Amino acid sequence: MLKDIYIKIGNICIYKKKLISMICFLSLLICFVSGMSFYKFSKLQDCENKLRYLEQKSITTIAKRKEIKDFIEKKSAFDKHFIENKLESLIFLQNEKTILSKLLLHPAFSNSFQIKKRINFISSDQNRLKFLEENIKKTNSIKESDLVQLKNIEIDDIDLQKLLSIIEDMKIGEYTPIVHSPQLLIKNFSLSKKKENIFSLNMKILKREFLR
Repeated sequence: MLKDIYIKIGNICIYKKKLISMICFLSLLICFVSGMSFYKFSKLQDCENKLRYLEQKSITTIAKRKEIKDFIEKKSAFDKHFIENKLESLIFLQNEKTILSKLLLHPAFSNSFQIKKRINFISSDQNRLKFLEENIKKTNSIKESDLVQLKNIEIDDIDLQKLLSIIEDMKIGEYTPIVHSPQLLIKNFSLSKKKENIFSLNMKILKREFLR
């Protein structure tokens, strides 16, 4: 009788031991499978992130290449005489000229030598842009040169907006860029105030022409 009890107790202990071992084994197996699943999920996430990054980079690269291509195509259609026709032909201080011309109509100022002299200065070539082309570099596809302003000119704030709109090739105030311009980049820019709303300007510009 006692022997049977011991045998049953022994069987229960062996069963519990096997059960505990089985539970430990299953727990380890679950942990291993979970770890492997997490590792594979992390690798998959990394791959997806890399694919998204490469996709975005490809889109950005294609967009940049298209932007560069469009820019070069646009600038390849430049006017060879753009500087002479569009910059050196500009007339400045037209607002001041209008005011002074009206003053001359008044009897008190009709014979003013200073007013007439100022109007002549504004209307003459003395206050026009004039550039000297230096440091010319040329390849099969690009020609670069420095445009050095020969003498200072006088401008007002409206002239400045118009001039920068042409050089920077962008809308400034009410002024819009002029088509068929070469690429123009300001290298040096000196602007000093002479009197109310009148400035003295001198600059140096890099001109880049994209050759077909």
